[in-house]
Amino acid sequence: MRAHTSPLRGRWLLVAMAGTAAVSATAGCAQQTSPGAAQSGEISLSVGAPLSGANARAGQETLHAVQIAVDEFNAAGGLGGRKVRVIQGDDQGDPQAGQSVAQKFCDDESVVAVIGHYNSGVTIPASDVYKRCGLALISPLSSNPDVTDRGLPNVFRVGARDDYMGPAIATYLATKTSHKKISTIDDQSSYGVGLVDEFTATAEKSGLTIVKSAAIKAGDKDFRAVLGTIPKDTEVIYFGGYPADAALLAQQAREVGLDVLICGGDGLYDPDFLKGGQAVEGSFLTASAGNVNASARKFLDAYGAKYGKPSGYGLLEYNAARLVLQAITRAERVDRASIVTSLRGITYTPVQGGDPIVFDAKGDNKNAEVHIFTVKNADFSEVAVLKPADFR
Repeated sequence: MRAHTSPLRGRWLLVAMAGTAAVSATAGCAQQTSPGAAQSGEISLSVGAPLSGANARAGQETLHAVQIAVDEFNAAGGLGGRKVRVIQGDDQGDPQAGQSVAQKFCDDESVVAVIGHYNSGVTIPASDVYKRCGLALISPLSSNPDVTDRGLPNVFRVGARDDYMGPAIATYLATKTSHKKISTIDDQSSYGVGLVDEFTATAEKSGLTIVKSAAIKAGDKDFRAVLGTIPKDTEVIYFGGYPADAALLAQQAREVGLDVLICGGDGLYDPDFLKGGQAVEGSFLTASAGNVNASARKFLDAYGAKYGKPSGYGLLEYNAARLVLQAITRAERVDRASIVTSLRGITYTPVQGGDPIVFDAKGDNKNAEVHIFTVKNADFSEVAVLKPADFR
């Protein structure tokens, strides 16, 4: 999902109501507006994501999941008859492009909230722009602690933080596997560096040994020189970065004679990681989303009919859009400030059930869980669900 300068993650939601009919039934009470808000006609919900570049698949999935939620909302009557439209902005996984996208959204008075961004390295600078114009920013996946630790009142995060992700998998490796000798590699992004730092701190306290720390440049195609510096007795390479690079690392590690597992954070919970084939079998990774159940079938069917099979984060992003639409429905007025206030007090039950999403004073989800997966038979298989009390 994810502390990211590129993908992330760093992987947004419609509402905890008795159903979509309940949304439209209660919508009429939230139609007052104020200067600078959506005064009439359509209300815009924006999506900022990498719609092109290395993380385009993940960014497009975010856009599609949000669109499904909005289409359902509008079909149920919208906000007292007013339709919500989705505006997209391609941040390319680049911080400067992300700020430009953020300014475009700020300048459009119809925009009342933003779902994004994917990469923490984009989300963090973009959030400064949103703060200036008072737009609520809801990130499904950007996991770097700085997304919320800076105390911006308009910033919210649905998924788990890196200081949950890193410690959770360190604890799992130390208590549930026999692996003890670990090397770390990061991709020099905000996401990658932060994730490795959090992992390392807990790993060393949990009895694991960090035998080597190294870095790569994200997007490179040949990591063999760096892998050649990794000690041969390394059992696990914990990687802070994105899935395509991780898949290559796994394959090239074998080429240089390393018999290792590539493990990592939520950035690896992506079909692109599975392209590593046999080299990624047995890997462990963390994610903010777990296996879906029958309660999510309506979303999965709707997504599949239009776009194909979503990754595990599609449902998380759909929930994020529903959550925002619930906040808009229940806001005292249809303006930016009122929607921020509404989000601060929201309790949203995900469509698949489980603990509700409730934001703390920083804007983090109080009930965020860490799901641990292994790669088995070329797919992700969930092996554990941890809460902060389990590893902190």
